Amino acid sequence: KHSDFDESWTYLVAMKDYTSRSLWYSNAAQIEVAIQKRIKHTHSGKSALRFFDGATMMTYQTPHKAQEVVYCRNKPMPAGCDEATHGFSKSRPNVPISSFEVKTSQVGDHAGRGVFAMVDIPKGAHIGAEQSANSINVAPTTYDIIQTLAEEHDLADLDAVLEYLWGYGFDSNLYGETSVVVDSTILTFVNHGCNGTYNAADAGSTGTEMTADEFDAEYFWHDPYNLVVARHLPYSQSSGDVALRDIKAGEEILNNYLDFTSSEKHWKADVLDLRNQCLGKGVGSITDYESGKPRTEAWRKDEGEKQD
Repeated sequence: KHSDFDESWTYLVAMKDYTSRSLWYSNAAQIEVAIQKRIKHTHSGKSALRFFDGATMMTYQTPHKAQEVVYCRNKPMPAGCDEATHGFSKSRPNVPISSFEVKTSQVGDHAGRGVFAMVDIPKGAHIGAEQSANSINVAPTTYDIIQTLAEEHDLADLDAVLEYLWGYGFDSNLYGETSVVVDSTILTFVNHGCNGTYNAADAGSTGTEMTADEFDAEYFWHDPYNLVVARHLPYSQSSGDVALRDIKAGEEILNNYLDFTSSEKHWKADVLDLRNQCLGKGVGSITDYESGKPRTEAWRKDEGEKQD
């Protein structure tokens, strides 16, 4: 018990590369497969490990609440510990999903659907926080398998999955490698607010597609390890949007899509894509798909050229 210590101990695991997080956050089945492949087999056929398996490993992935409390007592207070950014704040009102509706967007001719407020929303209110943890999270390994199969097999069902993920989801690298998160509510239809017109986004959102540099390092700076983020990874990926100003009933809800760019290599392309859309020189991937121009065709061609 407690590794022969009188009390329980806390351990810190350090890794050489940020992408190693994808292995650390493997699910129980993946860990069990890795154990079977790498550990020496016993004559009896039973596992050589008495106190460790995939399910046990998953209990190590999320820090304990007590550790978070102690961590947030540091001075200066670490990022994410303040009430404004630390999970769901009881002092902020929450506007439930039932207070929004989907109608034709007003941001442009090719914007398609949009989300509109049915009630007045005060500045600082949470946007649909009660369902924010229900987002669809496609883990890095799952996303990689989907892309590999779609690249090897030209199947309509696989292409439809990718078009859905690319059109309505956003990339995240919080698990070390690229995962995709899709809002499972009608908030998935929220459009981008051009030229800083967004009214509901992350509390710290400030950039616009027109003023952003081709590369902005501040968007990708992060602590080597933030215990608050580690404890609330699913929430950190899929929620946190608040009303940036008072929003009147009938107004369209607009977000800042720049906040969804997860990697430095995609930054320039994302900025230019949003800039073109805002200038009327381009359209979003959903509009392309619904007009008969699926992205999977161009993607499969690019992947083939890379291999050649």
